[in-house]
Amino acid sequence: MAAPRVWTGPVLDVAVAAAAAVVTLLLALDQASVWAAPESAVVTLVLLTAVLAVVPSVLRAVATFRGRGAAARRELFDDLLSGALWAVVDATGLDPRDLSVAGYRLVRPWGRAPRLSRVHRVRARRRPVASGVRWAPGMGVVGECVATGAVVARDVTTLDAAGDRQGLSPEEFRRVRGKYAVVVAVPLVEDSGARSSVTGCLALDGPSGSLERLDTAQVVGVLEAASRALQRLTGQSPPASALAAPGGADRLRAALERQGSPARHVAAVGERVSP
Repeated sequence: MAAPRVWTGPVLDVAVAAAAAVVTLLLALDQASVWAAPESAVVTLVLLTAVLAVVPSVLRAVATFRGRGAAARRELFDDLLSGALWAVVDATGLDPRDLSVAGYRLVRPWGRAPRLSRVHRVRARRRPVASGVRWAPGMGVVGECVATGAVVARDVTTLDAAGDRQGLSPEEFRRVRGKYAVVVAVPLVEDSGARSSVTGCLALDGPSGSLERLDTAQVVGVLEAASRALQRLTGQSPPASALAAPGGADRLRAALERQGSPARHVAAVGERVSP
C-alpha cells in the first residue's frame, strides 16, 4: 500500500501563508472592534496561529525522515536484486549484461482496477528501455504470474511472432513487441491470513534462446529466495515452505557476499532469506 503524500515545498508555503493571513486578518478585525469575535473564537484563532507556525517545519521533518527511509529501502533492494542477478549468472553462465531482475507489487487503487507497481529493478545498460506499459494481473508474463499465483516462464519472442498479445491492447502490444525475449516470473505469496494471496512477483528477463537455461530449479530457487526476502522487507509473511528446489537462499547469500555488499546489508538480507 502506497504511503500518503506529504505536502512540502512551494505549495505548502503558499497554503500556510494564506491560512496565516486569514487568521491574522480576523484577529486584527477583532482588535479594531470591526468584528466582535466571541472569546472562544479568539482563543481558537490564537491557537491556529501557533499551529500554522510549526506545521511547515513538522511536515518537512516528516518528509525528510520518509525520504531517508525510502533511500535505505532502495539501497537494500538494489543489493538484493543485484545478488539475485549474480546468483543466476553463477547458475547459468549467461552474460549479466543480458539479464534484468525486477520486483513488482500488486496495488489496488480506490475506484480503479488493480495494477502492478515496480518496486525496484536491476539491469545492465544493454537491456531494452522501459516499455511504458502499466502492467496488471493477466497482462504479460508478470501479469499471468500474479493472476495464477504460479511460476511462469515464457519465450516471449515466440508469443510475439504468433501475435499472442498476452492480455495487452493492440497499442500496448505494439509498444512492448520486441523488447523482451525470455521472462521468468515468481509470485510473492502472502500467507498471514486465513487464505494465501498473491501480492506481487519477481521477474527475470533474459536473452533470446535462454529459456532452457533459465527455466530450471536452480534459477527458480534463487528467484524464490529473493522474492521471499523482498516480501519480508515489505512487511509481508511468505509461505512457511519454499516451492522450488532447496539451496536458493544459500546461492543468493553467497552471491551477495561475493558482490561486496555492505556488511549490514548482507546480514539483514541473509537473515531474511533464511527459511
